[in-house]
Amino acid sequence: MSNLARQYQQQQQPKETQGQQPKQTKAPKPKKFSFTRGEKGIALLAVVALSVAVTFIIANYGSVYSVNRDIHNLQRDIQQQTQVNEGLQLQVIELSAPDRILHIATEKLGMSLDDNKVKVIQN
Repeated sequence: MSNLARQYQQQQQPKETQGQQPKQTKAPKPKKFSFTRGEKGIALLAVVALSVAVTFIIANYGSVYSVNRDIHNLQRDIQQQTQVNEGLQLQVIELSAPDRILHIATEKLGMSLDDNKVKVIQN
């Protein structure tokens, strides 16, 4: 059937155009989408800004991590120093007991307690 359609089409054409090749109209080519220079520049600036922002965020994260580590170390040091201070405070209480002082004064230093010469000072 395709031959019949072709023959019918050739019969319909005028005689003078049969010797010439029919004019072929070029179908318009679809335009390929391309970026302009301005769009490329904006994209480049966006990439640069994004990389700067990412670098800034990573740098801040590193500094925050460092500060947190320092805080943790200082808290540990404070806790250790507090324990040392509490231990020393207990030693001060033990060493400043009046019975102990009296015992050292009489036994080791040979002092004697004379109640007539004792003066009481109030704060």
